[in-house]
Amino acid sequence: MNAPAPIWKMVFMALVGSIFDYSLTAPQPPPASKELLKPPRSLATRFPRASAEFGKLLIRAWVLAEIALPFANTDICPPSLSKRIIRLLVHSQQPNDAVARVSTLTPMFFIGGCMIIIGSLLRVACFKALGRFFTYELSVRNEHKLITSGLYAFVRHPSYTGALCFFFGQYLCFFEESSWLVACSGLFPRDEYVRTCLVWGIRATLYSTFAVYMHRRMNDEDAMLEKHFGKEWKDWKRRVPYRILPWVY
Repeated sequence: MNAPAPIWKMVFMALVGSIFDYSLTAPQPPPASKELLKPPRSLATRFPRASAEFGKLLIRAWVLAEIALPFANTDICPPSLSKRIIRLLVHSQQPNDAVARVSTLTPMFFIGGCMIIIGSLLRVACFKALGRFFTYELSVRNEHKLITSGLYAFVRHPSYTGALCFFFGQYLCFFEESSWLVACSGLFPRDEYVRTCLVWGIRATLYSTFAVYMHRRMNDEDAMLEKHFGKEWKDWKRRVPYRILPWVY
């Protein structure tokens, strides 16, 4: 068995998973009911905390699978345990090839993981900048202040910039040839061309759906803040016309 490549994959996934998990953890408890946006304007403003917790469970399962299989492909894994891991997680007609693929840190997977890290760190920076004003639920807190410095001096929704970045990275990793889902789940066709078309179609559909969700939530948040802060928010919008990407949108 070849140890270096699987260990690099394991270390990288541990880093990606821990940072991603932290960025999906709500930094503040739910606000009081009187502080919430009422009524929620769309599905984009409902159940954000439950959605984040479900996302964390999904990410943890993914990270565990991406670490377990490379571990099974190292000399430090007892042979009996290696066989059990492979038997549990690999449903490919070519299990040895599938395990070898998942044990490799490919350029596409690395790029996706780096995007997850960058997006997660942006989110954490927003946690720090907003403090108790950062809640998963759209709300105006008691003595709420409009934060316009730091990242918020460049774009009005930097936490959504981070979310769009790490979800794009997630979809790159999830559906990469060396991912557990594509290489080992048995859910994807063996024909390379058909498989490539399918995974890019899934990526495009999922990311477009998430982008629409984010757009609607930004609209709801802007309307809420404009109503509460009035001229202060309008002045900020004039100074910072970009929502998520400077000089673009």
